[in-house]
Amino acid sequence: MLLVLLTGSNGYLTAQDSLRFDRSDVNILFRNEASGGIQVHGNGIGIGFRRGWHKTGYVKRMFEADLVSMRHPKQYKQPNPYYPDSRPFFFGKLNYVYLLRGGYGLQNVLFSKGERSGVEVRYNFYGGAVLGITKPVYLDVLVDDPFDTLSQFKIIETRKYDPQDPVQQSVENIYGPGPYFKGFGELRVYPGAYGKFSMSFEYSGIQQKITSLEAGVVVDYFPKALPIMAEIDPQSLYINFYIALYWGGKW
Repeated sequence: MLLVLLTGSNGYLTAQDSLRFDRSDVNILFRNEASGGIQVHGNGIGIGFRRGWHKTGYVKRMFEADLVSMRHPKQYKQPNPYYPDSRPFFFGKLNYVYLLRGGYGLQNVLFSKGERSGVEVRYNFYGGAVLGITKPVYLDVLVDDPFDTLSQFKIIETRKYDPQDPVQQSVENIYGPGPYFKGFGELRVYPGAYGKFSMSFEYSGIQQKITSLEAGVVVDYFPKALPIMAEIDPQSLYINFYIALYWGGKW
């Protein structure tokens, strides 16, 4: 009789453990989520933030904010060939450009995560406003010493890049880029609009956590074109493919 009771007790405890395990493995619908991440696109890098609310079990309303850099595809760094210790600079670049996006969208589940080790596949639409922010480029320029007109020595003077400046029209007169933070008092803003379509793959092994890989295309449009390079017509429309990684949580 004692053996039967012990056997029954062990079976009961095992069943309880099994039930506990099964309950912990049930997928839970979290109504809120937030995540942040990094992204790389065809002409720059950036960071992003997402905030989501479930509309249905398979659709979420999303708010997003991005801050990304934007380079011109034809810009490249070059040194002054006459000064080996000079620093490489972007010859002909007028402005550094950054895009600040803010918008709403929908995230739709194509394939839900069957188990913790699975992957949830989603497609996403976003749209909203974008601000193009330009900061002028400053260069360290080699000029004649005004107090020593007899010698051939040059001094370094920091100037905002101006394609009309005769001194800055020659690579041999440029020693390198000026201080990066110089010119932040001369920021200009160009308002515009953007749209984004992407596919994302959420693969976190913990239900309360978010780890996702996203790939897609984003289109930015500015009624007034962004001036980046001096000798190249400014663009109003930018189309870029991007890849992003996001980490966050659900509750």
